[in-house]
Amino acid sequence: MLTKKNFFCLCLGLFAFSAIAQTEKLQEEKELEVVNFKSIKKVLQQDGLSQAAKNKEKQVQVLKKEQTQVEKSRYNYPTESELWGFVSEYWLVKNAQLLNWDFEKPDYGLEENFKKIMQQLGFYQKKFKILMLNTPTTVRAALPGNEEMIFILSVPFVRSLDLSKLEISLLLLEDYFRLEAGYFKKNVATEKMTKLAGTNFYGSKPDLSMVEELLKNYTNQVNQKGYTFQQQFEITKKMDAFLKSNPELWNTYFRLLGKIDRFIKVNVQYKDYVRLYPSPEMQVKWLSPEEKVL
Repeated sequence: MLTKKNFFCLCLGLFAFSAIAQTEKLQEEKELEVVNFKSIKKVLQQDGLSQAAKNKEKQVQVLKKEQTQVEKSRYNYPTESELWGFVSEYWLVKNAQLLNWDFEKPDYGLEENFKKIMQQLGFYQKKFKILMLNTPTTVRAALPGNEEMIFILSVPFVRSLDLSKLEISLLLLEDYFRLEAGYFKKNVATEKMTKLAGTNFYGSKPDLSMVEELLKNYTNQVNQKGYTFQQQFEITKKMDAFLKSNPELWNTYFRLLGKIDRFIKVNVQYKDYVRLYPSPEMQVKWLSPEEKVL
């Protein structure tokens, strides 16, 4: 029989069971929350490590790319300007025995005198060097360098003509104008040089035949081909224009051409001079004032 006492006990038991059930549920929820938090934290950590790995990979790729570019840059052909300087010096070294420029000689003072003449005509800060040759075979030439000019001149030729410093400087001035006009480069340059200069040959062998072709053309230009009548006419007229304002220089140049003309006509050793520099006789005529018919 359900009494008040029993009912009270029953309610108390149900309340206690309900309380226990509620307590257990809250504990499970807490445990679940802890588990969920740990999982989220683990995922976040994994994402962070993954992102760091990705950033590191990007940095490595950038460094590899930069390293490859540096490596490739080591396989560049010289630029045209650098190539002219390199080939000119290489040609001089390769032909040192024939040109005989490495010999004991006095200081002729030519560089200082030529610099003075150049400045007198308005040419400043021009870099050049003069190489004297102890051979009659190669008489004179102006070679392109890397930001400078290289003049070569035969000592036997100078002594045979008994040239003064001023006369030598005027010959160098002629050669300077030829070089500035681009005649030498035009006569010597090859299609392969124009194509390869400044390009990259990474992953392949350099084409050394380009240099060999240029060296061959150098020798041909300096000793056999020389300049055309048209080129010589243009240079003579340019000398005329620059020297007219200074009668002393103009008269010295005019007499110099006559001296060379007379010399090569009687000296068989320099008979090929007119093929290289045609011709002193014509230069004198080009500079001579036209005769007026009355």
